[in-house]
Amino acid sequence: MSKKLKSIIAKNEAELTNEEKAYLFSHVSQLDEATKEKFQTTIKSFEGEDEDEEDEDDEDFMSEEDVKKLISKSTSENANAKADEIAERIVNKFFAGATKARKGFLESNEVKAPTEAEKDKKTRDFMKALLNRDYSRAKALTTSTSGESPDDAKAGISIPSELLKEVYRFIPEYGVARRNMRYLPFGGPGNERDITALAAAVNVYWTNEGAKKSSSQPKFSPVVQTLKKLAAICPLTEEILEDSAIPLTSLLGELFAEAIGIEEDAQFLAGTGSPWTGILNLGTVNVTHQKKAGTANVTADDVLNMKKGMPAAARRNGTYIFNPDTEILLQQLKDNQGRYILQQPTDNAPGKIWGRPYELSDALPTPDEVQDGDPWIIFGDLKKSCILGDKQQIRVKILEEATITDTDSLTPINLAEQDMIAMRVVERVGYVCVLPEGISVLKNEIESGS
Repeated sequence: MSKKLKSIIAKNEAELTNEEKAYLFSHVSQLDEATKEKFQTTIKSFEGEDEDEEDEDDEDFMSEEDVKKLISKSTSENANAKADEIAERIVNKFFAGATKARKGFLESNEVKAPTEAEKDKKTRDFMKALLNRDYSRAKALTTSTSGESPDDAKAGISIPSELLKEVYRFIPEYGVARRNMRYLPFGGPGNERDITALAAAVNVYWTNEGAKKSSSQPKFSPVVQTLKKLAAICPLTEEILEDSAIPLTSLLGELFAEAIGIEEDAQFLAGTGSPWTGILNLGTVNVTHQKKAGTANVTADDVLNMKKGMPAAARRNGTYIFNPDTEILLQQLKDNQGRYILQQPTDNAPGKIWGRPYELSDALPTPDEVQDGDPWIIFGDLKKSCILGDKQQIRVKILEEATITDTDSLTPINLAEQDMIAMRVVERVGYVCVLPEGISVLKNEIESGS
């Protein structure tokens, strides 16, 4: 072997680590047979030859370029493997550190839900601040205002968020309208908004290939939804504010929610025009007439016929609504097969009439209260037909010296004389019927001309 080639091999071998040598020899298998034979001859001669021995034919040995390529290949792959190993270690360490740092950040910035005791304390502190006319303290404990009018003693202070959430959490439990109408809260200034109501379905049709296509002509009717103020007053003794054993936030939330839900039903379902005309008395909804006048004469077919004349979707998803006393009356009705049309609610299913669920509401008249010509049962898909909206910005004032009337509407309560205070809350709420054909009412009258 030439001294020059021996020098090249020795130089390269001296620079290789044991690991690199292993890579070098492991890649010999990738050589073609002629080059592999030259590699073996080169190594053998290199290991057993003295420098002063006669040079052999260089053609029997690997060229310098072949040795360089083989060494370069093994070294490169070894370097790549090392790079991958290092990169993997870096990535693992990076993400482990990032995860730890993120966990620490979240823990240090976590917003924990207040406990019931904390919520009650905030409500008590708020009411005490109002009672002491410390309005700056009261405002510091409240929700943000809507921006329409500032909080002040005259306009009232917006209530704390914890109490506000309780009120709106409980309202659907007491309000049939809240549970069944489509809810769209108001945003921005003002008490009115325009809603474009779809009055008729979009027309669809078949057309020939290449034929001129006519436009579908859906009919739209503009309606305006208006908010009006609803006030509720709850008298309290000062001892209640001091009694930490009473869950004040939950108690007040449920009391106000019950009052608001009941009054919303009274107006939105059965109102007679002041301040709202409820869907029971709207002149635009479908009307079903009884075959024979008198609530005691109502038949199963009368109730079934309420489904006629309304869109299929409203009929398919409709709900019956009536007074609890009416439920007793309807429980006696049977179909032509002798089966009762009313099924009582179970743990897994609501009560149903003619296969559709029903709701009970004291806002609707009892059978004894219904006069000739009065509507008294509702059926329809209120979710599609009506929109209920409010501004979730309830304001509150504390009354100290006023005289209020008890829930019987007769008994006066002098707050000062009885060491009581009263909490007066005001909300703005309203509804509008956008698809009256999706609702039907049963009237206690025979259709004229029958």
